[in-house]
Amino acid sequence: VFDDEEESKLSYTEIYQEYQALVEKLLEDYLKEVGINEEKFQEAFSSPLARTHTSQAILQTVLAAEDFRLFKKMMVQKNIEMQLQAIRIIKERNGVLPDCLTEGSDVFSEIEQEEMKILREVLRKSKEEYEIEQERKRAEE
Repeated sequence: VFDDEEESKLSYTEIYQEYQALVEKLLEDYLKEVGINEEKFQEAFSSPLARTHTSQAILQTVLAAEDFRLFKKMMVQKNIEMQLQAIRIIKERNGVLPDCLTEGSDVFSEIEQEEMKILREVLRKSKEEYEIEQERKRAEE
């Protein structure tokens, strides 16, 4: 769902809230299971050992529950990783990637190009009709 656009969508907020609830529940359950209270966890979380590169990578998922920007960055990165994985699978299964996935080139067949022309024309006419309708409404007012 996540893309690298500057503006965040409403669906991101809903997913983020679900993520926060999930992380909170998992963390609570884990702390109960290992017999650590929240204060001890906070101490461990802020210790020098928690600041190592490996620990930060692991703790990033917990930190993301408190920072939407970090969460979004993590989700965008995960999407990129999934897309790269899909490309690798396509290449493994077919031995080669389709032209549209190589060298950044989009290859459209003649039919697809004709469909795009029709779509552009329909959108242009729709926009014109909308503007005429808006003008008519303003005139009535």
